[in-house]
Amino acid sequence: MADRFICLAIGYAFGCALTADVVCRHVVGRSAFDVGIGNPGMANVAHELGVRWGLVTLVGDIAKTLLAMAVSLVLFPELGNEAFLFAGVGATIGHCFPAWHAFKGGKGVTTTCVTLIMAWPVAGLVSCAVGLGVVLGLRYLCLGAIVIPVAFLLVTLFAGTPVQSAAAVVLVAIALLEHLPAARGIRDGSTPTTDLMGRLRHR
Repeated sequence: MADRFICLAIGYAFGCALTADVVCRHVVGRSAFDVGIGNPGMANVAHELGVRWGLVTLVGDIAKTLLAMAVSLVLFPELGNEAFLFAGVGATIGHCFPAWHAFKGGKGVTTTCVTLIMAWPVAGLVSCAVGLGVVLGLRYLCLGAIVIPVAFLLVTLFAGTPVQSAAAVVLVAIALLEHLPAARGIRDGSTPTTDLMGRLRHR
């Protein structure tokens, strides 16, 4: 188990590097925590600085997750896809709870998606597609963010391994912690909708 915990730690270290913070400091000279709603993630950056910088943030978050996975696989090739899984979960934890910022970070949607796709490509892609469908249909990012790991968890319970299911439970817990407050705000109208396709067409 030591090798898996090391992969988790490697992922956490990479995850703590918040691309959005680097982008915001470069573009406007301020921390991502002081821009828009203060969330150091792609959605906030895209909303405040434009889709181009949102995409840069997305690419950076994907890259840091993949780098953590690559390092983990090089160190522990015998783990195979489990190296991706543990490093990805670690990256998501690091992204959401970075030690350098009092454990307050982003929402972890991108790192979660990369983790699921790399750990189990078919199930991961299907889960992400389901989540995207929810966002496009209901226009609430928070619901899609929760649905993605939940869908993956359901697949692992029927056709996956106990390790995959355990990792999915952790990702579901993180998603609920990060997005449930916004989901609750749907009822009273405090959570805004997002016209994802309309925004992309406009840009």
